[in-house]
Amino acid sequence: MKKIELFIFDMDGLMFDTERLVYGAYIKTAKEYDFEINSTVFSHVLGKTRPDIIKTLSTIYGPDAPIAEWRKAILECKEQLIEENKQVHKKPGLIEILELAKKHNARIAVASSSNRKQIERYLKMEQVDHYFDVIVAGDEVKNGKPSPEIFLTACSKANIEPDKAIVLEDSPAGINAARSAGISSFYVKDNFSDLPKKDGIYKIQVDISTLEYQPAPADYVFNSLLEVCEFLDQKNCTL
Repeated sequence: MKKIELFIFDMDGLMFDTERLVYGAYIKTAKEYDFEINSTVFSHVLGKTRPDIIKTLSTIYGPDAPIAEWRKAILECKEQLIEENKQVHKKPGLIEILELAKKHNARIAVASSSNRKQIERYLKMEQVDHYFDVIVAGDEVKNGKPSPEIFLTACSKANIEPDKAIVLEDSPAGINAARSAGISSFYVKDNFSDLPKKDGIYKIQVDISTLEYQPAPADYVFNSLLEVCEFLDQKNCTL
């Protein structure tokens, strides 16, 4: 058995319930730009960097769709929604697992495809910034998830070997990145089946299932951070 010395957290959708807020921006702006949108499209861009999202959406909707304009509107709408809410909503169990990591003297990192400014803003907004020893942002690495670079960078900054770390993720791209990095992966499932969909002039042009790479199986699968916390507490933060 090994003691966990580094907890690496994804941010959006894993620590904070930002995914539903972002989907609200997709739906609202899709009405303005007349895009067809559903949860399958949304799930396919989760965990990716902004340039990769543009590339993916261009593939899904074709070269004639105004992807850049739509994406800009999505980001602006998202910011408006955040300002209106004044929070990004901590996921249940986040504080408990952060406290557990501190209790066992483990280091804590966030490794997110978002930019550093946004990461720091969200951490401060939800008053959890003091927990984190390391931040690695999407704009600080050359290759986004599913490349392992962001997680290996977190290990390097924390001065912890990958085999003594764990990654907590909610996206297939993140799980693939963790597996490629040789880091134990904890997949916390998010259910988007209840999200609304919208028809539009700009149709989905491809079978999205053909675009999806088969994610590597996570080492552990849970329904919430609370479940992860209970599991690790029972195992005394060892694997």
